[in-house]
Amino acid sequence: MNLRTTLPLLVSLALSTLSPITAQTLPSAERQQLLATAEKLLRERYVSPEMGQQLAQCVQANRRAYAAIADGQSLAQRLTADLFALARDKHLNIGYHPEGVPENQIWNAHPTAEQRASSLAAMHEGMRRENFGILDLSVLRYNLGYLNLKYLADPAVAGDSHVAALHYLARTNALILNLRQCGATTSEFAIPLLGSYFFAEPTHLNDWYWRAGNRTQQSWTYTQVPGPRYLTQPIYVLIGPDTFSGAEELAYDLQAQHRATLIGQRTGGGANPGGTFRLSEHFDLFLPVGRVVNPVTHTNWEGVGVRPDTTVALPLALHAAQVLALRTIAAAPGTAPDWRGVLRGQLQEWAQNPPKLARQRFVLPGEAAGQRVVVAGSFNNWSSTATPLTRQGDAWVAEVEVAPGPLHYKFVVDGRWLLDPTNPRTEGAGDRANSILDVSAQ
Repeated sequence: MNLRTTLPLLVSLALSTLSPITAQTLPSAERQQLLATAEKLLRERYVSPEMGQQLAQCVQANRRAYAAIADGQSLAQRLTADLFALARDKHLNIGYHPEGVPENQIWNAHPTAEQRASSLAAMHEGMRRENFGILDLSVLRYNLGYLNLKYLADPAVAGDSHVAALHYLARTNALILNLRQCGATTSEFAIPLLGSYFFAEPTHLNDWYWRAGNRTQQSWTYTQVPGPRYLTQPIYVLIGPDTFSGAEELAYDLQAQHRATLIGQRTGGGANPGGTFRLSEHFDLFLPVGRVVNPVTHTNWEGVGVRPDTTVALPLALHAAQVLALRTIAAAPGTAPDWRGVLRGQLQEWAQNPPKLARQRFVLPGEAAGQRVVVAGSFNNWSSTATPLTRQGDAWVAEVEVAPGPLHYKFVVDGRWLLDPTNPRTEGAGDRANSILDVSAQ
């Protein structure tokens, strides 16, 4: 889902295939149009001219196979898989829309003032329903700040909310930034704004190379920001496989500048920015048209992901961050002796009684026609990719390490979110209902 339509951005296109779609026979004329347009765009606009040529040739070489695919969704999935097999670019994605490609998803590189205002108004209304991407804002025990983000929002839409969140956390002893389920940025200005609070001086974050015009654009933090900066306290960033695109950039930038410690597991690996182009009435293409070059590492995270400084199981990442934070605060020269004793006492207690994970078996019977089945829930930040199930006999099965306690979950079968048919216990209503169970420590 392209969350922004007026300027280049980093955004996860995995979302575009999550909703269930009824198979529809695809007219031959539209198939020919989308293939021809895809070939042209790949050849002329993909960030790497050499790879763009190979991708266009791939589409041309497989035309006969594509002609045998009757429905649009299957064709979009096959095209995406073929392009990914060649380029290994996770942003490169072809989407199918039975009701027609939404006009507000099409990238407009040069919007008029009226178009920009309309886009921001629509974005504001949509993001307002999700608290502008802020999933959780709190101060944990021992004055540790905690900010959990779903996406990094355009400051023109959500700047007040994000600035207010940073003001609220300004006097905490350390900051834990949870990006484990953060998959996009909706503006190239979101990261410079957030990053500006963590550096005393303007800091060169990245260079953005754009194929169009063969030009490079620099990204820096700002000289001034509203309110106090967060300069002396340590920062810990939680990451995982669903940390993607713009969220990866923020984690990567802070790590490269030695401003944060990254905890969790390697991220998704999507660095090339781009936008959504219309291929035909029902098909669109998210096409990477640029490349990130970090001024410190002189490379980026495309295809390899961002590596954590401390690798732990995702359910233990928050605890690991708290441990590291308390160790750092306790060791700081300015920490009062009595407070240092309190922190060391807590660290000793955690060392003697560390958190334990339990093995939980998930079983989904039936669904024999399913192609891709996963389980998503509170244990994996509701990731629709992190925990796949495998077919065993007449059921789909997975065993997962989870933290003891209440566990909310659903199965995802080819994009359809389902309650557990074998578990009568649920919480919530309608689309918000989840299956729930209690996991005991083992």
